[in-house]
Amino acid sequence: MTATSPTLRRGASLRARLRVASAALAVGALAVLAGVVHPSGAAVAAGPTRAAAGAALTASITADDAGVLTPGKDLGVSVTVSNPTDTAFESGTVSLWVDPAAQNDRSALASWLSSTDPVSGAVDLGTAQLNTLEPGSSAVVRVSAPAASLPFAGRTTSAVFGIGATVDAGSSDTTARGSVVWYPGGTAKQASVNVALPIVTPSGTNGIIPADDLATYTAPNGILTRELDGLSGHTTVTVGIDPMIIASIRVLGNAAPASAVDWLGRLADLPNETFSLGYGDADPAGQIQAGLPAPLQPTSLAYAIDPKNFTPAPTPVGEPATASPTPAPKTSSTTPSPTPTTTPGPVLPTMDELLAWDYTLTGVAWPGDKTVRRADLPPLAAAGLKTTIVSGSNTNAADLGTTPNATLSSGDTRILASDQPLSDALRQAISAPSDVAWNSAMSKVNAQLELIAQESGDARRLLVALDRSWPSSGTQFERTLNALFSSPWSAPASFRSVAGAPQTSGFDLVDAPESADRITDISALVQDEGALGQFATVLDDPTTLTGRTRSDLLAVLAVSWLNPRTDWNAAVAKERAATTKTLHSIRILPTENVNLVSAQGSIPFTVSNGLTDEAVTIVLSAAPSNGRLEVDQSTTKRIVKDSRATVLIPVKAKVGNGQVVLSLHLYSPTGVPIGDPTSVTVDVHADWEGIGALIFGILLVLLFGFGIVRNILRRRSKRAEDAADGAADAAGSEAPAESDTDVTRSEGSDGSSTPSPEERPGG
Repeated sequence: MTATSPTLRRGASLRARLRVASAALAVGALAVLAGVVHPSGAAVAAGPTRAAAGAALTASITADDAGVLTPGKDLGVSVTVSNPTDTAFESGTVSLWVDPAAQNDRSALASWLSSTDPVSGAVDLGTAQLNTLEPGSSAVVRVSAPAASLPFAGRTTSAVFGIGATVDAGSSDTTARGSVVWYPGGTAKQASVNVALPIVTPSGTNGIIPADDLATYTAPNGILTRELDGLSGHTTVTVGIDPMIIASIRVLGNAAPASAVDWLGRLADLPNETFSLGYGDADPAGQIQAGLPAPLQPTSLAYAIDPKNFTPAPTPVGEPATASPTPAPKTSSTTPSPTPTTTPGPVLPTMDELLAWDYTLTGVAWPGDKTVRRADLPPLAAAGLKTTIVSGSNTNAADLGTTPNATLSSGDTRILASDQPLSDALRQAISAPSDVAWNSAMSKVNAQLELIAQESGDARRLLVALDRSWPSSGTQFERTLNALFSSPWSAPASFRSVAGAPQTSGFDLVDAPESADRITDISALVQDEGALGQFATVLDDPTTLTGRTRSDLLAVLAVSWLNPRTDWNAAVAKERAATTKTLHSIRILPTENVNLVSAQGSIPFTVSNGLTDEAVTIVLSAAPSNGRLEVDQSTTKRIVKDSRATVLIPVKAKVGNGQVVLSLHLYSPTGVPIGDPTSVTVDVHADWEGIGALIFGILLVLLFGFGIVRNILRRRSKRAEDAADGAADAAGSEAPAESDTDVTRSEGSDGSSTPSPEERPGG
């Protein structure tokens, strides 16, 4: 036998640990989905488990056919046993049993399912073999009981019974509990049920959905397509629509993905009741709790429009018939001039046209689950939102003896509260990734509906509110709605019908404010928006920034961000960092100390515009720290996008030399401070200019004086020479004239006389 190497042993150990971790994750997923997948497709209902001390086995159970059992049909269940440990469990048995006592109401069923106490009088229905469970593995065991063996087989009225499974594996054991609905047939009392569906997109921070995302969402199996597919044939489902989806498609004009345009057409053709959610599905309760007087609305979407996508004008899709038509270009009644006319530019849609939709319901607010206070309702009503959908967990429904109707009122506000257990189960069914998970969730739905039907009084009118997630498939969604409305204990109802139900006595709203941290974050985001609004006054058109800021803010406030699986804190941090970057995108670049040696001049400073898509107009103001320097005026400068510019500040030096600290501030043309102030030190030497001028003047005087004196002396010397020459000439004219015979002699250097030529011999 070959010895196993340490490396192989470590690899085997690592694989075992990975299997254990995978099994643990699988068990967690089973708990969330309330079911597991069995090869036969049988459903396993989630139920509490009881394990012996030190054991780690877990189990879940569900009955087949969504937990509904009819006469003559055998009871079939699936029991899933999981071993998340790193130790194998020996083979054992799975025993099926039933509590013969019917559950009286929803509260009793919930208590029975969560209990770990032994059941008195439990009837054993069958046993099956459980094979050895390896570490990190699961096994699905099928157990069935003949129809004749059921203790309630002869019952003539419907009822809900608790079922259970006991698992024995070696020295360990565990139990699982579930329920089954006995339906002998006949006409049952039906609750009128309306389903509210939000049509939204995944959480994001963009106030306009990018074209690529729209193409993905509206593809054949996209999340938006799945919702419309599931609505086929179910006209009583009430649809809340995020107007951001509509605007995001229309704002693209001719560049909108074909699938998105087709989807918008399908949405417009829905016969269902519809209402508008807030733009971006922004959380209305959170905004009010953060101190806003009313939920925010978009201000401008022009920033997202590219004019070239509107030539020619796109075909309108889904616009209400009552929408004001775009006015045609005015034409003259006179005879046209033969000269060619300028072709007008494209007619761009207004924000109202981008958002227009023919909703059948108005004034409906839909906050997230368990987020509403009573104090939030008056501001919402004042804003026109007089109907508010709240979750059942936001009410005292769980404390009442019977199931209440969906309606209750508070002041001017009508409240529609969803049935929480039904809503939770239906959400699980719609999002179920498998038939087993779907079957498990629908077992809960049927048990709840049957118990509601047993309650005294008139048939209930209930609202089932889906969450901001999406169906696993359009087929699964449609299947869920089909099963809900084909149940013997429910009937489809319109939103208006449910909203018109009388209020159940004692039914009331329970305050459930959002967390303090979330409200703090919302307040900070709103303050940031205000700062960006002030900053935008440096732009030629401030709405290009304020419109984007508002729509992005509404997207960050989406109700879907309340889901704990989303990273709300990261989204807020990202948004706030972007705001800080924008607010500091315009700044005065550092400047070295300045020497001022003249009485007046202009000091240059460099200002940077870091905005990559907008030119800005700024005003640079300077304030000296003392009287040695005087600033004449502020300077206004336009700086193109993503560039720098030199701004000159005119100054005057006053009496005295020394240092002056010049404080520099940037403002928008409307006087809003921009960026961070800075300062620069100016060394003032204004007297140097006077001293230099004095020295230069003295030198100039000396130079001219020297020239004048020199000229005078030169002229005097000239006159003296001229006078000497004149005197010599006068003396020569007064001497006696010599005879012609006189011999002219010249005196040599030695004093001897030299005869003239005439005196030389032979001269």
